[in-house]
Amino acid sequence: MPEDYQEIGREGAATLKRWLEATTYMELPFDAYNNKIDCTVMTVGDKRKQFDLVGHMLVGKKAPVIVECKRYTTPGGQYKEFKKFLAIAYGHTAKELETFNTTRESQYLWVTFHPFNLENWSRFETYEHLKEAVDEHPGYKGGADVPLNESLAHDVASRVTVLVFNPKQEALSLTREELETIRPHLVRKVKTL
Repeated sequence: MPEDYQEIGREGAATLKRWLEATTYMELPFDAYNNKIDCTVMTVGDKRKQFDLVGHMLVGKKAPVIVECKRYTTPGGQYKEFKKFLAIAYGHTAKELETFNTTRESQYLWVTFHPFNLENWSRFETYEHLKEAVDEHPGYKGGADVPLNESLAHDVASRVTVLVFNPKQEALSLTREELETIRPHLVRKVKTL
């Protein structure tokens, strides 16, 4: 039933929000279930995509963080969806560049409960893989006849992170109360994902 899948997705996003925020490097105040507009990005060609969680880094330039959560119990169709995610990340950044002549240097996180496509795993965060994904989904760059901005593609690929979450990790993380207690005392140095 669609309602069951939506509840599984909602619970998965809430779990990943707690876990990612417990790293103390990001804050994710927006979720697709309560903040649809804040979780929607636009790409070149005016295509829209709603992500599960959106927020910002707590260090450095406080770059936006855009998270796609997959609470799968098998690999499923994740690889196909992941490649579309890469094309959307490129298209969203290209839209910012087109509109504002700059980008916000968003961090794009794909977080899954189950690994997938292990034969390509080491390539997931590379320029070559992103280029392949954009070639498969040219609508997110404005069409097949629009050339790929090589420099932008390299930049976006460097800001893609793929994580696998095991529910047991939540027990190893700070609780919300612990996080609020220690956060004012942390002095964080800028780190890249």
